[in-house]
Amino acid sequence: MRIKRRIAYWDLWLICMMGGVLTGTIWANLLSRELLGQIGFFDGLYQTGRIWDEGEKRQLWRYVIKQRLGEAGLGGLIAMTPFAAPGYLLLAFGGGFAVAAVISVFTLEKGSMGILYWLISVLPHGICYLVAAMVMTAAVSEKENLKKIRVWLAVGACVALGTFLEAWTGPELMKITGVLW
Repeated sequence: MRIKRRIAYWDLWLICMMGGVLTGTIWANLLSRELLGQIGFFDGLYQTGRIWDEGEKRQLWRYVIKQRLGEAGLGGLIAMTPFAAPGYLLLAFGGGFAVAAVISVFTLEKGSMGILYWLISVLPHGICYLVAAMVMTAAVSEKENLKKIRVWLAVGACVALGTFLEAWTGPELMKITGVLW
């Protein structure tokens, strides 16, 4: 008699996240010339070393709020569907892909200092977003938790704090740590 073993949801989540990291790293290295030419929004900050003034930080905060609320809203909508568990596995893959692609681009452009650039560009707000993602993933794996208001409040608080930290402390951390030269 053969015993069937189920893979735990968190194991599948980790496999999807690592698959995304591997795919994102390969993709960024294959398309490195095109990516380096199109770094985009933060290129001026990293290249010129200019610190943003109050108005530019407000503009960045509005941009970040729109982006992150859209992402959190999409995650919330996915969580309320019958396809929440596979949807969150796809989100884990996409998150791993995005993180690996950004680290690869920074590393391709700045060499070993690229990892320091990445760490400073995602800390401390990345921790807030990671906590929000983990709370939602845990709620999806335990479907009853999605009905509890404290889950939604915790995610909302983490996202709100993360947007503030991303817009206001990120550029200051770069100035304080001397990454910009």
